[in-house]
Amino acid sequence: MIFAHDIPDGAKLYFGKKAKIKREVERLASEVFESLDYEEIVSPFFSYHQLEALSEKELIRFTDKENRNLALRGDSSIDIIRIVLKRLKSEAKKWFYIQPVFRAPSTEINQIGAEWLEGNIEDILNTNINILKRLNKNYPLVLSHIQIPKKVCELTGLDIEDIKKMRIYKFKEPWLKELLKINKPEDIDLNVYPYEIGNYLKELIETSKKINYDIILAPLYVANLRYYTGLFYRFINKNDVIAKGGEYIVEGIRSSGFSIYTDNLLKDLDG
Repeated sequence: MIFAHDIPDGAKLYFGKKAKIKREVERLASEVFESLDYEEIVSPFFSYHQLEALSEKELIRFTDKENRNLALRGDSSIDIIRIVLKRLKSEAKKWFYIQPVFRAPSTEINQIGAEWLEGNIEDILNTNINILKRLNKNYPLVLSHIQIPKKVCELTGLDIEDIKKMRIYKFKEPWLKELLKINKPEDIDLNVYPYEIGNYLKELIETSKKINYDIILAPLYVANLRYYTGLFYRFINKNDVIAKGGEYIVEGIRSSGFSIYTDNLLKDLDG
Protein backbone atom coordinates (compact mmCIF):
# COMPACT_ATOMS: atom_id res chain seq x y z
CA MET A 1 0.00 0.00 0.00
CA ILE A 2 1.31 3.47 -0.94
CA PHE A 3 0.24 6.24 1.42
CA ALA A 4 -0.52 9.75 0.16
CA HIS A 5 2.46 11.11 2.11
CA ASP A 6 4.98 8.50 0.87
CA ILE A 7 8.05 9.76 -0.98
CA PRO A 8 9.62 7.60 -3.74
CA ASP A 9 12.97 6.03 -2.95
CA GLY A 10 15.69 8.36 -4.22
CA ALA A 11 13.57 11.53 -4.08
CA LYS A 12 14.73 14.42 -1.89
CA LEU A 13 12.90 16.31 0.85
CA TYR A 14 14.45 19.28 2.68
CA PHE A 15 12.81 21.17 5.53
CA GLY A 16 13.78 23.23 8.56
CA LYS A 17 17.52 23.54 9.25
CA LYS A 18 18.67 21.51 6.25
CA ALA A 19 16.50 23.53 3.85
CA LYS A 20 18.07 26.69 5.27
CA ILE A 21 21.61 25.31 4.83
CA LYS A 22 20.79 24.30 1.25
CA ARG A 23 19.54 27.80 0.45
CA GLU A 24 22.66 29.37 2.01
CA VAL A 25 25.02 27.10 0.05
CA GLU A 26 23.26 28.01 -3.18
CA ARG A 27 23.45 31.70 -2.29
CA LEU A 28 27.20 31.54 -1.60
CA ALA A 29 27.81 29.62 -4.82
CA SER A 30 25.79 32.19 -6.79
CA GLU A 31 27.90 34.99 -5.30
CA VAL A 32 31.10 33.26 -6.41
CA PHE A 33 29.77 32.70 -9.92
CA GLU A 34 28.56 36.28 -10.27
CA SER A 35 31.88 37.67 -8.99
CA LEU A 36 33.56 35.73 -11.81
CA ASP A 37 31.09 36.98 -14.45
CA TYR A 38 29.14 33.77 -14.98
CA GLU A 39 25.63 34.03 -16.45
CA GLU A 40 22.85 31.95 -14.87
CA ILE A 41 20.74 29.48 -16.85
CA VAL A 42 17.91 27.11 -15.91
CA SER A 43 17.52 24.41 -18.56
CA PRO A 44 14.45 22.23 -19.32
CA PHE A 45 13.73 19.13 -17.25
CA PHE A 46 13.23 17.14 -20.47
CA SER A 47 15.85 16.34 -23.12
CA TYR A 48 16.16 14.50 -26.44
CA HIS A 49 19.91 13.80 -26.29
CA GLN A 50 20.79 12.46 -22.86
CA LEU A 51 22.25 9.23 -24.27
CA GLU A 52 25.29 11.24 -25.30
CA ALA A 53 26.08 11.73 -21.61
CA LEU A 54 24.79 8.59 -19.85
CA SER A 55 23.91 4.98 -20.55
CA GLU A 56 20.32 4.07 -21.34
CA LYS A 57 19.86 2.16 -18.09
CA GLU A 58 20.58 5.33 -16.08
CA LEU A 59 17.89 7.44 -17.77
CA ILE A 60 14.19 7.88 -16.98
CA ARG A 61 12.77 7.66 -20.48
CA PHE A 62 9.39 8.15 -22.17
CA THR A 63 8.06 9.64 -25.43
CA ASP A 64 6.63 13.00 -26.49
CA LYS A 65 3.32 13.52 -28.35
CA GLU A 66 5.03 12.67 -31.65
CA ASN A 67 6.43 9.42 -30.20
CA ARG A 68 10.02 10.71 -30.10
CA ASN A 69 12.24 9.48 -27.28
CA LEU A 70 12.61 11.84 -24.33
CA ALA A 71 14.39 11.57 -20.99
CA LEU A 72 14.27 13.45 -17.74
CA ARG A 73 17.45 15.51 -17.52
CA GLY A 74 20.17 13.12 -16.29
CA ASP A 75 23.04 15.52 -16.95
CA SER A 76 23.10 19.24 -17.68
CA SER A 77 26.37 19.96 -19.50
CA ILE A 78 25.76 19.05 -23.15
CA ASP A 79 22.20 20.42 -23.21
CA ILE A 80 23.29 23.75 -21.73
CA ILE A 81 26.14 24.23 -24.21
CA ARG A 82 23.85 23.46 -27.15
CA ILE A 83 21.09 25.75 -25.89
CA VAL A 84 23.59 28.59 -25.46
CA LEU A 85 25.12 28.07 -28.92
CA LYS A 86 22.09 27.12 -30.98
CA ARG A 87 19.09 28.71 -29.30
CA LEU A 88 20.32 31.69 -27.31
CA LYS A 89 23.22 32.36 -29.71
CA SER A 90 24.86 34.16 -26.82
CA GLU A 91 28.44 35.38 -26.82
CA ALA A 92 28.75 34.69 -23.09
CA LYS A 93 31.24 31.89 -22.37
CA LYS A 94 30.64 31.20 -18.68
CA TRP A 95 27.34 29.80 -17.37
CA PHE A 96 26.14 28.40 -14.06
CA TYR A 97 23.02 26.55 -12.94
CA ILE A 98 21.38 25.35 -9.74
CA GLN A 99 19.01 22.50 -10.60
CA PRO A 100 18.44 18.77 -10.13
CA VAL A 101 19.14 15.91 -12.48
CA PHE A 102 17.35 12.55 -12.43
CA ARG A 103 18.50 8.95 -12.75
CA ALA A 104 16.56 5.71 -13.06
CA PRO A 105 14.56 4.39 -11.42
CA SER A 106 13.62 7.43 -9.30
CA THR A 107 16.73 9.22 -8.07
CA GLU A 108 16.82 13.01 -7.76
CA ILE A 109 20.29 14.63 -7.55
CA ASN A 110 20.54 18.32 -6.67
CA GLN A 111 23.47 20.08 -8.33
CA ILE A 112 25.29 23.40 -8.45
CA GLY A 113 27.20 23.47 -11.70
CA ALA A 114 29.04 25.50 -14.30
CA GLU A 115 30.12 25.27 -17.92
CA TRP A 116 32.90 27.39 -19.45
CA LEU A 117 32.95 27.43 -23.25
CA GLU A 118 36.59 27.34 -24.40
CA GLY A 119 37.62 27.22 -20.74
CA ASN A 120 40.33 24.81 -19.64
CA ILE A 121 40.39 22.49 -16.65
CA GLU A 122 42.39 24.96 -14.53
CA ASP A 123 39.75 27.68 -15.07
CA ILE A 124 36.83 25.55 -14.01
CA LEU A 125 38.69 23.81 -11.18
CA ASN A 126 39.66 27.14 -9.63
CA THR A 127 35.99 28.20 -9.69
CA ASN A 128 35.04 24.97 -7.94
CA ILE A 129 37.77 25.48 -5.33
CA ASN A 130 36.59 29.06 -4.70
CA ILE A 131 33.09 27.84 -3.83
CA LEU A 132 34.40 25.18 -1.45
CA LYS A 133 36.68 27.75 0.20
CA ARG A 134 33.66 29.98 0.86
CA LEU A 135 32.21 27.00 2.72
CA ASN A 136 35.48 26.47 4.62
CA LYS A 137 35.90 23.03 3.09
CA ASN A 138 39.13 21.42 1.92
CA TYR A 139 38.14 18.05 0.47
CA PRO A 140 40.65 15.63 -1.11
CA LEU A 141 41.01 16.37 -4.84
CA VAL A 142 41.62 13.48 -7.25
CA LEU A 143 42.80 14.26 -10.80
CA SER A 144 42.59 11.77 -13.68
CA HIS A 145 42.80 11.63 -17.47
CA ILE A 146 40.21 9.61 -19.40
CA GLN A 147 42.59 9.02 -22.31
CA ILE A 148 44.97 7.00 -20.13
CA PRO A 149 42.65 4.01 -19.49
CA LYS A 150 41.46 4.21 -23.11
CA LYS A 151 45.03 4.13 -24.41
CA VAL A 152 45.90 1.30 -22.01
CA CYS A 153 43.12 -0.75 -23.58
CA GLU A 154 44.45 -0.04 -27.07
CA LEU A 155 48.00 -1.04 -26.14
CA THR A 156 47.18 -4.14 -24.09
CA GLY A 157 43.93 -5.53 -25.48
CA LEU A 158 42.19 -5.12 -22.13
CA ASP A 159 38.54 -4.12 -22.01
CA ILE A 160 37.64 -0.81 -20.39
CA GLU A 161 35.63 -2.78 -17.80
CA ASP A 162 38.85 -4.52 -16.79
CA ILE A 163 40.30 -1.11 -15.93
CA LYS A 164 37.10 0.21 -14.37
CA LYS A 165 36.71 -2.80 -12.09
CA MET A 166 40.46 -3.05 -11.40
CA ARG A 167 40.91 -6.66 -12.53
CA ILE A 168 44.56 -6.45 -11.58
CA TYR A 169 45.19 -10.14 -12.32
CA LYS A 170 44.88 -9.20 -16.02
CA PHE A 171 47.54 -6.48 -15.79
CA LYS A 172 50.60 -8.15 -17.36
CA GLU A 173 52.79 -5.25 -18.59
CA PRO A 174 55.29 -3.92 -16.02
CA TRP A 175 54.51 -0.29 -16.95
CA LEU A 176 50.79 -0.92 -16.36
CA LYS A 177 51.54 -2.19 -12.86
CA GLU A 178 53.60 0.97 -12.29
CA LEU A 179 50.55 3.10 -13.17
CA LEU A 180 48.78 1.57 -10.19
CA LYS A 181 51.43 3.03 -7.86
CA ILE A 182 51.00 6.66 -8.97
CA ASN A 183 49.53 8.90 -6.29
CA LYS A 184 51.49 12.16 -6.66
CA PRO A 185 53.27 13.91 -9.57
CA GLU A 186 56.64 12.95 -8.07
CA ASP A 187 55.68 9.27 -8.39
CA ILE A 188 55.83 9.54 -12.19
CA ASP A 189 58.95 8.49 -14.10
CA LEU A 190 58.05 9.17 -17.72
CA ASN A 191 60.83 6.86 -18.95
CA VAL A 192 58.88 3.85 -17.67
CA TYR A 193 55.81 4.29 -19.90
CA PRO A 194 55.02 4.09 -23.61
CA TYR A 195 55.16 7.59 -25.12
CA GLU A 196 51.38 7.52 -25.79
CA ILE A 197 50.77 7.13 -22.06
CA GLY A 198 53.60 9.50 -21.15
CA ASN A 199 52.00 12.41 -23.04
CA TYR A 200 48.86 12.18 -20.93
CA LEU A 201 50.85 11.75 -17.72
CA LYS A 202 52.64 15.01 -18.62
CA GLU A 203 49.25 16.74 -18.72
CA LEU A 204 48.50 15.46 -15.22
CA ILE A 205 51.85 16.74 -13.96
CA GLU A 206 51.54 20.16 -15.61
CA THR A 207 47.98 20.70 -14.41
CA SER A 208 48.90 19.70 -10.86
CA LYS A 209 51.59 22.40 -10.85
CA LYS A 210 49.10 25.08 -11.94
CA ILE A 211 46.55 24.41 -9.20
CA ASN A 212 47.27 25.72 -5.72
CA TYR A 213 45.79 22.69 -4.00
CA ASP A 214 46.99 19.32 -2.74
CA ILE A 215 46.19 16.91 -5.58
CA ILE A 216 45.98 13.11 -5.64
CA LEU A 217 46.55 11.47 -9.03
CA ALA A 218 44.49 8.47 -10.20
CA PRO A 219 45.56 7.85 -13.82
CA LEU A 220 43.56 4.64 -14.28
CA TYR A 221 40.24 5.86 -12.90
CA VAL A 222 37.36 5.60 -15.42
CA ALA A 223 34.62 8.26 -15.33
CA ASN A 224 30.99 7.25 -15.84
CA LEU A 225 30.21 10.35 -17.94
CA ARG A 226 30.63 9.57 -21.62
CA TYR A 227 31.57 13.02 -22.86
CA TYR A 228 34.81 13.64 -20.96
CA THR A 229 37.66 13.85 -23.46
CA GLY A 230 40.69 14.65 -21.32
CA LEU A 231 41.47 15.68 -17.76
CA PHE A 232 38.75 15.29 -15.13
CA TYR A 233 38.59 15.45 -11.35
CA ARG A 234 36.64 14.59 -8.20
CA PHE A 235 36.41 16.14 -4.75
CA ILE A 236 35.65 13.33 -2.33
CA ASN A 237 34.59 13.02 1.30
CA LYS A 238 34.77 9.48 2.67
CA ASN A 239 32.60 7.50 0.21
CA ASP A 240 30.79 10.53 -1.24
CA VAL A 241 31.65 12.52 -4.35
CA ILE A 242 31.23 16.17 -3.38
CA ALA A 243 31.97 17.58 -6.84
CA LYS A 244 33.37 16.49 -10.16
CA GLY A 245 34.28 18.13 -13.43
CA GLY A 246 36.27 17.74 -16.60
CA GLU A 247 37.08 18.61 -20.19
CA TYR A 248 34.76 17.84 -23.10
CA ILE A 249 34.04 18.82 -26.70
CA VAL A 250 30.52 19.86 -27.77
CA GLU A 251 29.72 21.28 -31.22
CA GLY A 252 33.44 21.25 -31.93
CA ILE A 253 34.22 23.53 -28.98
CA ARG A 254 36.65 22.35 -26.31
CA SER A 255 35.20 23.37 -22.95
CA SER A 256 35.17 22.45 -19.26
CA GLY A 257 32.51 22.14 -16.59
CA PHE A 258 31.77 20.85 -13.11
CA SER A 259 28.92 19.91 -10.80
CA ILE A 260 28.75 20.09 -7.02
CA TYR A 261 26.55 17.34 -5.60
CA THR A 262 24.48 19.40 -3.21
CA ASP A 263 22.95 16.43 -1.40
CA ASN A 264 26.36 14.94 -0.53
CA LEU A 265 27.68 18.35 0.48
CA LEU A 266 24.73 18.98 2.80
CA LYS A 267 25.24 15.58 4.42
CA ASP A 268 28.68 16.80 5.51
CA LEU A 269 27.67 20.37 6.38
CA ASP A 270 24.75 19.23 8.52
CA GLY A 271 26.95 16.73 10.33
